[in-house]
Amino acid sequence: MRFIQSQEISGSRIPTDGMYVGTKSGDSSQESSWKLVFGDEARKINPLFDVKVKRDELIISSIQNNDWSEYNKFEAAQHPAWYEEVNGEYQPNKMYYGNLIESKINALKEAKAENDSEKIEIWSKNLKEAIINFNNAPGIVPYIVGLNHNEQTAAENGVPEPGDDFFDSKWNSSIVADQGKFEQNMWYDNAYLAQNQDLKQHVETLVAGTFPTSWELNEGITVVNASDDFSKLKGNDSAEKTEEVEQLAKTASTNTDTDETSLQSVLLHNLKFAFKPSLNVVEALYK
Repeated sequence: MRFIQSQEISGSRIPTDGMYVGTKSGDSSQESSWKLVFGDEARKINPLFDVKVKRDELIISSIQNNDWSEYNKFEAAQHPAWYEEVNGEYQPNKMYYGNLIESKINALKEAKAENDSEKIEIWSKNLKEAIINFNNAPGIVPYIVGLNHNEQTAAENGVPEPGDDFFDSKWNSSIVADQGKFEQNMWYDNAYLAQNQDLKQHVETLVAGTFPTSWELNEGITVVNASDDFSKLKGNDSAEKTEEVEQLAKTASTNTDTDETSLQSVLLHNLKFAFKPSLNVVEALYK
């Protein structure tokens, strides 16, 4: 089962404020049935549905007006590591284009492996355009394998090599490269929801019990007093310390009132930025 946000199904364009969800049929066939959902129905499956809607609206507006300033401002809040503010406006930075270039390099390698001349020409052209944008973009120079990982490769592509300022910086991390941000956050900490508190509260009410919510985290977890509890560990040997820490973890765990959303599940959710829909909800509603 899956959901689709921004492509066509059977020749019909998906509305900006809609989302298709689909599940495989109950028999052994691979056929899927599709349903177009809106509003609260979509939010129950994807709490960040409104972020998707806003992004799509800004893309359409930017194309119509040939002005991407509002879109870039929105995306800079979503992916702060990929944008720089220049003269009061946000622009994609070298981290942003470096990420694109890496994917284009991989696509070009695949085309060459397949000996597909048409694809080779397309991806070679795309790569050259991306390198021009990379050189013109603001921000720190990242390390990109295949682009500037050594002096020779950097010279061949006409780009600078990364300096120590990159390797010693907050930009040198996997989360920056993969997600365009400097730290993990829960879905309800999304920048767009932070600016729309009424919407955030509404969505949290809708998805409570299916996804973690901010009030569950605040009310369901008892904070262990570190200064008191860890002072007990002084003077103990390694085995005793390990046993004590495990006991503290059990104590914190039993102090949560949550059922399905336990401390462990909250922490696991906190490791995920690429948001996934609730497949259980999809299956229950549309199988």
